[in-house]
Amino acid sequence: MEQLRTIRTLEELKELSAYIADKDFVAYDTETDGVDKDSRIIGFSVAADVDLGWYVILSYWDTKQEKLVDLETKQGAAAFIQLLVGKSLIMHNAPFDCARTEENFQIDLMPSVHTDTMILGHLLDENRQNGLKELGVSIFGEDARKEQTEMKESVYRNGGVLTKECYELFKADADLLARYGAKDAILTLKIFYEMVPKLYEEGLDTFFYEEESMPLLRGPTHELNTSGLRVDPDKLQILKSTLEAECLEAKAFIYKEITPHVISKYKGTGKTNTFNIGAPQQMSWLLFVKLGNTFLNLTKGGRELCKALDIKPPYAPGAKREFIRIVTENKGRVYAEAAFNPKTKKMGRPKKVADAWVYMACGKESLGKLATRYRWVEKFLEYAKNRKLLNTYVEGIQSRMRYNVIRPSFFQHGTTSGRYSCKKPNFQNLPRDDKRVKACIVSRPDNVFIGADYSQLEPRVFASFSQDERLMRCFADGDDFYSVVGVPIFDKYGCSMKKNDKNSFAKLHEDLRTITKSHVALASVYGSTAFQMSRGTGKPIEECQEIIDNYFHSFPGVYKLMLESYEAVKKDGCTKSLFGRPRRLPKALLISKIYGNTPHKELPYDIRTLLNLAVNHRIQSTGASIMNRAAIAFWKSKMELAAVDPIWAKVRIVLQVHDELVAEAPKQLAEDVADLLKYCMEKAADLPGVALVAEPKIAGNLADLK
Repeated sequence: MEQLRTIRTLEELKELSAYIADKDFVAYDTETDGVDKDSRIIGFSVAADVDLGWYVILSYWDTKQEKLVDLETKQGAAAFIQLLVGKSLIMHNAPFDCARTEENFQIDLMPSVHTDTMILGHLLDENRQNGLKELGVSIFGEDARKEQTEMKESVYRNGGVLTKECYELFKADADLLARYGAKDAILTLKIFYEMVPKLYEEGLDTFFYEEESMPLLRGPTHELNTSGLRVDPDKLQILKSTLEAECLEAKAFIYKEITPHVISKYKGTGKTNTFNIGAPQQMSWLLFVKLGNTFLNLTKGGRELCKALDIKPPYAPGAKREFIRIVTENKGRVYAEAAFNPKTKKMGRPKKVADAWVYMACGKESLGKLATRYRWVEKFLEYAKNRKLLNTYVEGIQSRMRYNVIRPSFFQHGTTSGRYSCKKPNFQNLPRDDKRVKACIVSRPDNVFIGADYSQLEPRVFASFSQDERLMRCFADGDDFYSVVGVPIFDKYGCSMKKNDKNSFAKLHEDLRTITKSHVALASVYGSTAFQMSRGTGKPIEECQEIIDNYFHSFPGVYKLMLESYEAVKKDGCTKSLFGRPRRLPKALLISKIYGNTPHKELPYDIRTLLNLAVNHRIQSTGASIMNRAAIAFWKSKMELAAVDPIWAKVRIVLQVHDELVAEAPKQLAEDVADLLKYCMEKAADLPGVALVAEPKIAGNLADLK
C-alpha cells in the first residue's frame, strides 16, 4: 500500500532529512507556479522507496487572499535540497526541474542526475507518449491518474485554469497537490525500476548511460536550456514594425485582387460570410472551384475519405474529375460513425461527406505552382512567410525573453532519430533565407558566437552505409556529391565533378543537378517515387522511373543498402543506427507473411512507408548521434580546460540547429574555441570510408555565422 506524506513544518522536514540521509537512489520532482523558465517552486517531492512518497509544501494557494502564502518549510528547503547533491537522482524531465532548482535555490542538481525516465522511456519505445502520467498508465494501469484527476478538479473549484497558455496547478488545495506531487515521485521511481532491466536486456545500457543519452543530458542539453541567447530588443522592435507594415500592404493587395471573385459567396457582412485568406478550405474553394485550377493532392481528410469510399487517391486529371464527381454525389452521406475520443472522453460526431473542395490540399506546393499565374498568390506566400516570422519568432521572442535573454527549450525525446527538438520558440526552424530574426540574436558584451556546421553530414553518412567506392571517394577528392551521382545517371561523363569548375556538371547542367539533389540521391532511397519526381519536375513518369532505375543500376551499393534495410526490418520489426539507436516498426513483421515477394513499388503506400523508414532511420539517426557525440566531446573538453583556466567556464553551448553547433565565448578565446569545436566535431565518430568535416565561423550575431 502506497503512503503519500505531506511536509508542512521545519520539524517534519528534519525528519525527512534523516530518512533520506542513507538513501542512494532518490526520485525528485518540483511543482511550480507556472510552466515558464522563470516560474517559482511552490513545493517538491521525493521518494526513495516505491511505496512511500513525500511532498514538501513551500507555498500554498490561499483562496480568501487569492495569493500564494509561504510556509516555514521554505526556510529549510535549500538545506534539504543540498542533501540530494551526490545522490543518484531519478527525474522525469530533469532539465526543467534542475533549472528551476538552480534558479530558486542556487543548487545545481544536474551532475547528480542518474536517470531521466522521460529520455529512458523514449529510448525504449519511441512510438509511445512518454509523459509521466502516460507512462504510468501504460505500465501500471489507469490508477496512476487518480491523484492527477483529484488535483485538477480542485484547481477548477478554486477558480484556476489548466491550459497550455495558463497552467495554474498552484491553485489546487494544498493537500491534494501534495498527494499529486508525492505520487509523481513514487511513479518516477517505479518507472525507473521497471524500465532499467529492459534497458540492459536490449543492450542499450552503454548507449544510454555512457555514450550518449545521459552524458548529453548532463552537459549540452542542460547548457542549451539554461544559457540562453541575448536579444537586441531595439532591432527586434524595428523588425516587428517592418513586418507588420509588409503584412498590411500584402493583405490589402490580395483582397483587392480577389474581392471580385469572392464577393458573390463571401459578402463580408458578418463573420461567417467573410473570406479569410488564412483559411485553407476557403482558399481551396477560390483556387480550385471559382478559378477552375486543378488541385495537386488531397488533404489528410481527403485520403481518409478515399479509404472510406474504397476509391484510390486521384493523381491523373481524369481521376481527379472522377473524385469530384463521386464526392459530389455522396455529399451529406455518413462515411464514419461517431467514435469515442479518449482524450476528451466524449463521443465525437459522425463524419459526413462535404463539398469536394474541402478535401483539396492548398499548401505550399500548390500555391508555389499557382504563384506564376496569379500575382496575388505570390503575394500571399510572402504574406504567410512574414506572418509566421512575426507571430512565431518576433512576438514569440518578445513575449518570452527576460532581461533581453531568450531561453528556448531543447528536448532529447522529441524525435525518433534522437535529434534535438526545440520549442518556445523553435530556434531550430529559424528561416534560412530570411536572416532578419537571426540578426537580432547577438552575443553578450565582449563575447562572440562560434559556430561550426558539418559539411554534407547526411550524404557522408549515406555514402558510408552504401560502401560505394565512388560515393565515399568523392569527399576525399573534393568532388560534388550530387555531381558524382548525377553524371552517370544522366550520361554526362564529359563533365567535371568539381562544383566550381567551368565545365562542371553543376554549372553546365544545373537543372539536372537540382533533380539529382531533390529527387534522386537520397530522396529515392527514402521512398520518393517516379510520380513524386514527375510532379516536382514536370517530366513524364516513365522518364522519372528510368532516372531512378539508372541510379540504382549505377550504384549497386545503394540498392543493396535499401534491400538489406527492408529485409532486416521485416525479420526483426526494428532497424538500428550505426550506434545502436533502435526504431521499432513492429508492423513490418507481418509484411512477408501477407505480401510474400511482392515488388516494393507494388506494395500498399503504408507498407512502403514502413520499409522506407527503415532506411531513413539508419542514416538520419546515425547523423543525429554524430552531432550529439560531438556536442558531448566539446562540452567535456571545455569543462576540463575550465578546471585549469577559469575563463573557459564562460564558454557555453547556446544553440544546436540541424548539423550545426553554436557556442558563445569571450572574444580572447574565439580562435581556441573554434579549433576545439572543429576538432571535436571531426573526431566525433569513425565513419567507415568517409571523413567528417566541420568548418567553424566567428560572428557577433547568428545571421553572420552562415
